[in-house]
Parts: sequence; structure tokens; C-alpha cells
Amino acid sequence: QILAILLINLICFLHYINPLPMLLRRQELRELRLLQKEEQRAQQQLSNKLLQQREQLFRRFEQEMTSKKRHYDQEIENLEKQQKQTIERLEQEHTNRLRDEAKRIKGEQEKELTKFQNMLKNRKKEEQEFVQKQQQELDASLKKIIQQQKTELATIERDCLNNKQQLMRAREAAIWELEERHLQEKHQLLKQQLKDQYFMQRHQLLKRHEKETEQMQRYNQRLIEELKNKQSQEKVRLPKIQRSEAKTRMAMFKKSLRINSSGTPEQDREKIKQFAVQEEKRHKNERLAQHQKHENQMRDLQLQCEANIRELHQLQNEKCHLLVEHETQKLKELDEEHSQELKEWREKLRPRKKTLEEEFARKLQEQEVFFKMSGESECLNPSAQSRISKFYPIPSLHSTGS
Repeated sequence: QILAILLINLICFLHYINPLPMLLRRQELRELRLLQKEEQRAQQQLSNKLLQQREQLFRRFEQEMTSKKRHYDQEIENLEKQQKQTIERLEQEHTNRLRDEAKRIKGEQEKELTKFQNMLKNRKKEEQEFVQKQQQELDASLKKIIQQQKTELATIERDCLNNKQQLMRAREAAIWELEERHLQEKHQLLKQQLKDQYFMQRHQLLKRHEKETEQMQRYNQRLIEELKNKQSQEKVRLPKIQRSEAKTRMAMFKKSLRINSSGTPEQDREKIKQFAVQEEKRHKNERLAQHQKHENQMRDLQLQCEANIRELHQLQNEKCHLLVEHETQKLKELDEEHSQELKEWREKLRPRKKTLEEEFARKLQEQEVFFKMSGESECLNPSAQSRISKFYPIPSLHSTGS
């Protein structure tokens, strides 16, 4: 756009300086080239500044996003670490409790078995039934404890998963809020940068208009000075022309008078005197006509100079108006682009939220299925080595009587 304006200015400039001498024309073109170099240098500096601003903004966006994600990732990591420690502690407590309870029941059953053996005296069948009953009571007690422990662990796992998902929701919400704010900030920066660019263009355009007006005024002043010089020379030449012409006309009149005269010498002298008076009047009229002509020329030239200035100012005002209209249009387009970008971001946000909630629901369902299967897979003999080995080994009750 600057180059287009420059070409228009150059065309107008060449149009009104065409009569000027080549030296003055080269001087004014040199002034315009220097002004153009200044404009290009200022534009390059502004472009570098705006690029640096955008790079700084995008770096800040990246740092803020990284910091936000790191904060919530650390929170989630701390929650998982805390959960792991809690589960490990509870499993150890459950192991200790199960071992202590098994030892207590085992001790009581050993006493009852010894007492029962003393009462039966070699009645093996009844003794075996008694031992089997004790084993069933031990298994039932351990099953109840194990079920309580499973319920407690499941509750803790559920709470932890809920807390983790709440943190993840907060994390995503913070990211979405940050993304929206970044879109707004980017739009404001681009809008301000566009205004800065047009502010520079207006400033450069006004400087160019000042230079054009200055050159036009110098051009007009030179035309006036040239006309003054020309008129001054004509004013100086006219008396010389009149004197030369007067001698010639007087000589021709006298010669004609000698040839055609029929009067006395006194009458001829009177005719010559009258001719001289008429010539003086004619010369005076010529001088008055020349003065009037000069005044008319100067007035017409001044009017033309004023018209040149008005035409230049009108053209300059049109350029300023076009620049303002172009800025308004560009700002409108920028706002529309931002609105469209924000709309597309929000449309993409809905499936992101849906996907996140679906993933949360799937995790919760998987956890419920795991807990249900874990509860249904309760072993028939919890005191057996294969079941208790997760907590601690319990000796078989069949070896207690030996």
C-alpha cells in the first residue's frame, strides 16, 4: 500500500514539476527517495518490534501452559503417591490384624480341641468332626475380616479415583480457561499491532504530504518569481521599443507630410506636434495595457497556484480517508477472524469434555467391575496357604494336635 501511495505521489509530482529545470527536478526526486528510505527503515524497525512482541507472547503462553500442567500433574502424582502409601499401610495393618485374629482363634481352638480330646478318649471320628467344625469357624471368621478389608480398600480406591478425576477435571478446566485467555490476548496483541502499523502509515503519509506541499509551494513560488522576472523585463523593454518605434513613426510621418503637405511650415509643425501628442497617448495606453496584462497574468497565476494547492490537498485528504477506511476494514476482518477462531475452539471443546467424561466413566466402571469380581472370587478356605500367603502364612490346624 505504501508503494502504491508512493507511485501516486510520484505521478502527481511529475505532473506539476514537468516545466521545472532538470536540476530542480532531480533535487526534489532525491528528497522523495530519501523520504522513502526513511519510511522503509522505520517500517522494518516496526516489523522487527512486532515480531519480537509476538514471539514473547507465544513464549509466555507456552510457559504458562507448562506451569499449569506441571502444577496439576504434581498434584495428581502426590495424590497417587499418598494413595499408594495409604494402601500399603492398610495392607500391612490388615495383614497384622488377620494374623493376630488367626492366632487368637487358633489358640482358643487348640484349647477347645485339647479339652474335647480328653473327653472323647480315642474317638477319632468325633474328633475329626470337631476339628472340621473348628476349621469352618476359622474360615468364616477370616472371610468376614477379609471382606471387611476388601470393602475398606475399595472405598479408599473409589475415593482416590474420584479425587484424581476431580483433579484432572480441574486441570483440564484450567487448561481450557488458559487457552481461551491466550486466544483473547493474542487477538488484542494483533489488533494493537495492526493499529500501530496504520499509525505509522498515517504518520509517514502526513510527512509525505508535508513534503509534497512544501515542493508544491516552492514550485508555485518559482512560477511567480519567473513571471515577475518576465514582466519586469517586458516592462523595461517596452520604453525602448516605444522610443525606437516613435522615431520610426515620426520619421515616416514627416516624410509623408513633406510629400503630401499643402500647407505652410507653421501648419506642418502643428501637425507634427499633434502627432507627437497622439503617439504619447498611444504609448501611455500601451503601458497601461501592459500593466493590466501583467496584473491579469499574476492574478491568473496566483489562482492557478491556489488551485494546485487545493487539488493537492484534496488528493491528500482522499489518501488519508482511504487509509482510515482500509484500517477500519482490516480491524473488522481481524475481529471476525477472532470470533471464528473462538467459535471453532468452543466447538472442539465440547467433544474434548465429552471424551474426558467418557474416559472417567470407563475408569469408574472398570474399578467397579474389578471390585465386584474380587468380592465374588472369595476363596472357600481363607485359612489355606494359597489365600493367606498375600498377608502371611498360617499353619494348618491339623498339625496342632501332633
